[in-house]
Amino acid sequence: MSPSMVSRRFWWIGALVAVAIAVPFLLPHKPPAQTPVIKQDSYIPPEPRPVAAARVTFTDVTEQSGIRFKHYTGAFVDEGHHDSRYMPETMGTGVVIFDFDGDGKPDIYVVNSSDFPGRQSPRPQPTGRLYRNLGNLRFEDVTESAGLAQSCYGMGAIAADYDGDGRPDLLVTTWGGPRLFHNLGGGKFREVTREVGLTSPRWHDDSGHEGPEWATGALMFDADGDGKLDIFIANYVHWSPEVDLYSTIDGRRKSYAKPDIYHGSSPRLYLQRAGKFVDVTRDSGVANGEGKALGVALWDFDNDGRPDIVVANDTQPNFLYHNLGGGHFSERGVAAGIAYDENGTTRAGMGIDVADYMNDGRAAIAIANFSREPVSVFKMQAPGVFREATQQAGIAESTYMVLKFGLVFADLDLDGWQDLLLADGHIEPRINEVEEAITYREPMKLLGNDGKGGFVDWSETAGAPFSTPLVGRGLAVGDLDGDGDLDIVVAENGGALRIFRNESPPKSYLRVKLRGLGQNTDAIGAMITLSSGGLTQHRMVRTGSSYLSQSELVQTFGLGRHASVDKVSIRWPDGKQTEIEHPVIRQTLLVEER
Repeated sequence: MSPSMVSRRFWWIGALVAVAIAVPFLLPHKPPAQTPVIKQDSYIPPEPRPVAAARVTFTDVTEQSGIRFKHYTGAFVDEGHHDSRYMPETMGTGVVIFDFDGDGKPDIYVVNSSDFPGRQSPRPQPTGRLYRNLGNLRFEDVTESAGLAQSCYGMGAIAADYDGDGRPDLLVTTWGGPRLFHNLGGGKFREVTREVGLTSPRWHDDSGHEGPEWATGALMFDADGDGKLDIFIANYVHWSPEVDLYSTIDGRRKSYAKPDIYHGSSPRLYLQRAGKFVDVTRDSGVANGEGKALGVALWDFDNDGRPDIVVANDTQPNFLYHNLGGGHFSERGVAAGIAYDENGTTRAGMGIDVADYMNDGRAAIAIANFSREPVSVFKMQAPGVFREATQQAGIAESTYMVLKFGLVFADLDLDGWQDLLLADGHIEPRINEVEEAITYREPMKLLGNDGKGGFVDWSETAGAPFSTPLVGRGLAVGDLDGDGDLDIVVAENGGALRIFRNESPPKSYLRVKLRGLGQNTDAIGAMITLSSGGLTQHRMVRTGSSYLSQSELVQTFGLGRHASVDKVSIRWPDGKQTEIEHPVIRQTLLVEER
């Protein structure tokens, strides 16, 4: 081959390479998009395990409860006839079960959203709703008379007595920061957010945009050991309509975005000082701009009497804030073994809960993750050190395909072992068009504790609520009808608030309600240990947990085959100890700190 032929050949090769490089830049520009999801035609689901007979069943009693709620997402169609698909529209909403009027019957507050700025319609804006428990699973809407008919783009809620007057107050998280409502008594609330200094700074980006914090999960607890409740706020991402980014799953239409295209937002800690709340985020050690937090939970992982914080992050490593005392924390999610899954990758965490589900004195953290990611279960091996036990717990297969949000540990069949309850539902209504194995609406799941360190799927035999597809989000449990077992409240994105009654036959149980001294009247942070015939159970009185929600603070212990309780031991938040021997069962035991 002559030199001239070689030269021409290399010239043609070079030209082809240049064209290949240039072509992508010559094509018409499209908005930034996520990689379209490929249809999973070849997906072969794992072999299902044998269906287990549930030891508890539920019925939907929403219709007869008198609750008529519809979650409003704020979604709209723009001038170009395109769906808005703003990210917050698909992320709500939360619920809280608390006895706001002190009559002994747990009431329900459900959060609602509103129109986005510049989109307000002439009709009255939706608001969260407060439902007073009338007994016999009947509820009355008292929102207006309670002073809570105030609109905001709400996300979640928790409730506790922050000022020590004996009445539970209400904290609502919003796209816009937290809002605090003081319980005045007589069924009345008053917003005191600015009055107590609970302000939330605005974020700013390099392009000159700014926006409000997107508050999600929250906690009230004594962070610094001074006897007064402080506030921890989880924040999600830096989003506003002005910085809304185009995302698609099919390459043709806008879809709801995942958080990886937005900057994360740091959690915030507010310490209570003389009735005001002071932002100590940076000095306390909780500042972390890498977080994209949704769920948050409390537990004393090293048994030192100081509650620690665990945070479920969406597509980012999970956090574990170790309480060092005096309002100072050290983030050690990686060192604790909960930041990543067992393969060293991040998952998309939503709801979270903590429990000693094996009754061995060692806590486990469960996190509800995205579809094609199972629920993560991290079992404590030593104080503050965990190992993922998802496969060993037997829940990987049953939780893998669905997108999980609400997640609660609770002894639903009262056998002395805490079960795992999940509210499911995807973020994208059109997901089934691109992933045939995944649907938008999904039934809830009930995983029964087998008492041997694992769970079995009871969903198919636990009643109609577990075969009804929902877009499940907030989830909480409480004894709504006063019969001793736990009922379920679940909120649906863009849908109803549903009440599921526990239909278990009468069983042995003991419910424990604490009343603390000083300002922490709810005894948040107290640890309750119940011993019965060789079975030892642990519960911590906690705010928060699940997804943007909170279950009732009264702790329910099932006794299973045991007909009596040997002892109830309480370690109060200030370290004092109380023991009650042989309490009468099948009652709510009120224990006052002395």
